[in-house]
Parts: sequence; structure tokens; C-alpha cells
Amino acid sequence: MMQIAGIIIAGGRSRRMGADKALLEFGGIPAIARVAAALGEIAEPVTVACGEKEREDYRFLRLQQAADRFPGCGPLAGLHAGMSVSPVDWHFAAACDLPFASAAFMRYIMDALERSAGRAAAVPVSVSGKVQPLLGLYHKSTLPGLEMALSQGRFKVMEWLESLDVLYVPESGFAGALDGGPSPLLNMNTPEDYRAAADWLV
Repeated sequence: MMQIAGIIIAGGRSRRMGADKALLEFGGIPAIARVAAALGEIAEPVTVACGEKEREDYRFLRLQQAADRFPGCGPLAGLHAGMSVSPVDWHFAAACDLPFASAAFMRYIMDALERSAGRAAAVPVSVSGKVQPLLGLYHKSTLPGLEMALSQGRFKVMEWLESLDVLYVPESGFAGALDGGPSPLLNMNTPEDYRAAADWLV
């Protein structure tokens, strides 16, 4: 069994939401705390990758934090920060705005990767065909290329992903995909997204 560290990608500006997405609550529990709990079931340690400004807001999680070395450069900077401070080879990254990303779904991705040796990353693909790179497994061998992309001002996650040997894992193969609950890949960018997500009583 591979040893895995967890990275919560937080600290985005949440412009479209108008509030910090990480702290939006579901049943009284902030989204970032839900993600942290799921990651904590499959990874050790779990690190919150965030900008300097947000660090105090996330202290309640009692998790180590990693400040972006490339502040303001988006999710790739958070992934870079988390991997840079990690002592292990494999990292499960999860964005803070994925409140239904369960440990069971994370294990599904891990199991798929273990059956497909030699890949540098594994990311899920939604039922509708959308790739979600901010809920995926990454090997530390991807870190130099990630740092180069950031240094060169190339901040698009999908562009970087295309440079890797990636296993794309279909959400449709997950046992919970057809149970009528919310998708583990449901993310929130706008107040409308949050209202829709909050309707799920989970």
C-alpha cells in the first residue's frame, strides 16, 4: 500500500462566490473541514496549502499549513506548496470547494492507480466527461515540471496535466455513482452553486 500525504488546495480569491468558499457551511460544518476529514481517512499528514492572508482562518482545522511560494498564481501554486513540504512520494490533492469528496471516492481513485503501475498521476472524470484535476493523486516526480510551469507563468492546471502520464478514472465506475446522492466532484464557484449544493442533506 502506498503512503500518501494529503493536500487541501485552499486560499483562492473566491471572486465569483463573494465569500471564502472554504468556510461555507453544510449542516454547520465548513466545506474545508469536510474535505479535511475525508482526506484524513486516507492520508497522513494532511497539509492546507494557502496564501498568507487565509492562514489564521484555517487554524481551527489544527493542520499544518504551507504558504504559496507563487502567491496569486492559482491552484497549481497550492499543489506546489503542499508537495514541496511533504516527506512522501504520493500526494492526494483536494480542493476546498468539493464538499462531497468522500474518502470512499478517494480510495476508488487510489485503487485504480495501484492497478495501473507507472503512472505519475490519477484524476477523476465526471459522468458528464469533465476532468477534475483538483481531486487527484500526484507523484512527487511531477514537482520539477510543476515548478517550471509556475516559474514560466503557465498557471493553467489542464495545460500542466497534459504534460503528465495521467490515469483518467471515470466517476461512473464508482460504486456510489448511482446512489442518488451528490456527486463527489460537485464543486462550488457561485452563490447559486452553493445553494444547490446545500440542498443535499448529507
